[in-house]
Parts: sequence; structure tokens; C-alpha cells
Amino acid sequence: MSHLTNYAENALADMARGEGLILSSSWTIHLLTAVSDSAHTKVTGTGYAPVDVLRSLAEWAGTQGAGTTLASIGTSHRTSNNSVIDFGTGGAGGWSGPAIAVGLFDGTELFTWANMDGRTILEGEAFSFDPGTLIFDFGVTGGMSDYLSNALIDLIWRAQAYSWPANLYAAYTTTTPTNATPGLEPGVGGYARQAIASSLSGWTPTQGGLVTDASSGTGGRIGNQAAVVFPEPTANQGVATHGELWDAAAGGNMMFWRALAGAKSIVAGGPPPTFASDSIGITWA
Repeated sequence: MSHLTNYAENALADMARGEGLILSSSWTIHLLTAVSDSAHTKVTGTGYAPVDVLRSLAEWAGTQGAGTTLASIGTSHRTSNNSVIDFGTGGAGGWSGPAIAVGLFDGTELFTWANMDGRTILEGEAFSFDPGTLIFDFGVTGGMSDYLSNALIDLIWRAQAYSWPANLYAAYTTTTPTNATPGLEPGVGGYARQAIASSLSGWTPTQGGLVTDASSGTGGRIGNQAAVVFPEPTANQGVATHGELWDAAAGGNMMFWRALAGAKSIVAGGPPPTFASDSIGITWA
């Protein structure tokens, strides 16, 4: 299982707030003896060397499987190294340790890490990752669509162009979505998706508050700044059970989904379905 640091969460949060995402052309990969969302300690020792790996299709696998160099089209929400990553051979006294994780650095900032088994590298021992053995997951749990996970893996690890949409569009459904398949939206009663601008004023920062500050929090969550109000239903629409976020007002690609806090029957003449301020959340973790 891999993890995002606070640095990465805030960078991704503000990407979704319209600020873009700029990463180094290569990851610098280190073994770590301690790590958390906000701090880390790198392995040291004679013979130890961090490894720079280009962010590219050639060096990181697509989600359809290890060794893939094509654009991601799979459902695994996972990438891995396509080449050997060799940290060298332990010199006199071996390396500091044990190594409990391996981290990907964007320049000097730790972006993400994957856990290891706490191996200590002794004098004369070599340590490397064979192709396909350094694995990073992104959006594995329900809530992020396969489409978005593939786009972001190819952006973050494989340097493929992806532009965050100018708006996300809130929807509600009467059936359960999956990462691969959207739920069923009402087709009657004046139903229409509602836009939330991908901007600092459209979404709260990760530290919370209805402000337009850059994200600097530790929880990775952003929420809608203003209430999202759907049209008053003019026909029975069924029982809404889930919410979704899309990249278009109609058609397009589902980005996120989740179960509503409680199912709600949408009936003709009833009040407009509404999501209160900060009730639609995106959590990067």
C-alpha cells in the first residue's frame, strides 16, 4: 500500500482547485528508515545511492499490468517500475536502517512512499527492485473512477498531459456506481447536473474554511464552498442513493462517486435537492 504525503495531498488538492500541477521530470527514489505524512529519514551509508527515474511511459507501467508502456486503460489503479532500480552495495558497516519504506521525491519534497519489510542492508549486500516490484497505488478504494485514476497515474508517474476540467459537475443517482460504471441519473423532472468551479473560490483548501488560500492542511480534503442546488423536481425521480462528480454538464467522464449520507426520495413538487456548503468532499490520501 502506498501513501501520499501532506505535500502531495496539498498539490493535488490545489490542482483540483484550478492551480495546475508541476512536477520534476524525474522522481528521485530513496530508501527510508522513518516516514510519515510530514517527515522522513533517508537511508545513509557507504555505497548507497538514490536513483533518479524519469517520469515516462517507458519507466512506469500502465494500470493494465506490469511492464506496460502504453497509456493506462486498466482497472488496477496501480503502476510499477519497468526497469531495475539499483541502490548499490553496502559498504563498511552496512547502511543505516532498517529500511521500512521507499519514497519518491519531487526534487527535495517527498511526494509518496510505499512500505517495505524493514530490511537492514549489511556490508557487502546489494539492494535493488526488479521490474514490477516497486508498486504504487492511486485511488484503489471506491470513490475515484478508473478513468480518473488512469489519467492521474499517467500524469503523475508517466508525464502524460492531462488538464483538470474548468468545472466539476455534481450529480445524484438512483443506482450504485462503481469505479468503472456510473450510476443511473434521473432522466425526468427537470433534473440537471450542477457546476462547481475548479477554482480557489469553488473549493475549500485542505486546512478548511470558506477561504481562497492555498492548501496547507494535513487531511487532504477539499469541499464545495457554496451550496449546490438542483432544480425543483417537476416529476418523481426515484430514490437518490449516491452522488457523483463529472467533468461535463452532460455526457463526459465520471470522476468521483460516493454513497449519500442517507437515501432521499425525490418527488414532484418537493424541495430542490441541495448539497450544503462543504458537504461534497474530495479527499486525497
